Amino acid sequence: MVFAQTSPCDVITTRLTLDEYRAMEETNPERHEYRNGEIITMSGGSESHSA
Repeated sequence: MVFAQTSPCDVITTRLTLDEYRAMEETNPERHEYRNGEIITMSGGSESHSA
């Protein structure tokens, strides 16, 4: 999981397996993208975008 602060030097990276990511996404209200073990929070969508 990637947690980023305001400065790039404050980034803490913990990589997840695909199974760990899937388990996390089942219960998490936010949606994320899985990219090479890193978890990136997806920005919120709008109703018009969903349509």
